[in-house]
Amino acid sequence: MAALALLREDSTVKAYLFRVGIALSILINVILGGKSNQTFSARNYQRKREGKRNVVVGIDKMLGEEHCLMCWTNWRIRK
Repeated sequence: MAALALLREDSTVKAYLFRVGIALSILINVILGGKSNQTFSARNYQRKREGKRNVVVGIDKMLGEEHCLMCWTNWRIRK
């Protein structure tokens, strides 16, 4: 039983940290002049689509292949 409680707590902590990470990404994006409710990753993918300077390669290397594309897609769907 104790192990199950730890697993539940661990997933709760991970979910919390995931939400905090998204909030920080949105905050950084807004501070840098981006659209509200858009993550920094989604903004950079948008900039890539527009042929502007971006850091998509670096973000994707740190957070996973096509991370920025997935973030941009989620942002467009929810917009």
